[in-house]
Amino acid sequence: MAPTVILNQEEIETLNLQAPSTANDGGYQNFMIQLQSKLDRTTNELTLSDNDLSRISKYAYDYGQGGWQNRLEAIFSRTLGPRLGRVDD
Repeated sequence: MAPTVILNQEEIETLNLQAPSTANDGGYQNFMIQLQSKLDRTTNELTLSDNDLSRISKYAYDYGQGGWQNRLEAIFSRTLGPRLGRVDD
């Protein structure tokens, strides 16, 4: 079962760095906007699907080092662990 995580204010601010106007700019950008829309802003809860978990680790680790990895780690390393739930490496 996919987890529900509770993001702190700093993690939410990092998630919100992706401007909604970039939703059509590519897969990563669209994914970040989808995550923003799934966030319950009254409880800070974000329910992740199995597909979301897969995409988080894919975007963080399958495309090399850089901004995507850093941003996803900043948002999810506290709740998903240092490898963002990835166990196959």
